[in-house]
Amino acid sequence: METKGPAAFKYKQEGGSNVLVWVMLISSLIVSFIATANLGPWWLLGLLLPLGIAIHLVREGLRKTLIIAPRYLIVGDGIIYYSTVAKAQLDRRKQVLTLISEKGRRLTIEAEKFPTNARKDFKIKANKTAKFDKVCEKVLGRLSGVTPDIIG
Repeated sequence: METKGPAAFKYKQEGGSNVLVWVMLISSLIVSFIATANLGPWWLLGLLLPLGIAIHLVREGLRKTLIIAPRYLIVGDGIIYYSTVAKAQLDRRKQVLTLISEKGRRLTIEAEKFPTNARKDFKIKANKTAKFDKVCEKVLGRLSGVTPDIIG
């Protein structure tokens, strides 16, 4: 029997910038330029570290995902376990699913944040709605398996 991994969807989530990594990138660039000017051209190889960090940051920024696993949901930097969800609110008109944990932390999934390659407005709306409905179906299905009375 083959086990399936978690479902992953591309999702535009705000935040997630790590200030410490940016400070390290800028400081290593400055140190590399100073070392190159004072110690010779071989120190230009030191620019590979900041360049590697910059490439990693760009790739991480482009790879925002929403992951639906059997026991938890990850949206950007936020994670919520289905067993800790106290209430789930689904607003079909606004296309927003809000999960509220027992500690009061909110995790919101919005249809507008799903990327699409469509160019026409009606196709963009249809694609985002389809992805949102698919995600909501999976999340609410997992929640109803854990505690069926929290969906409101």
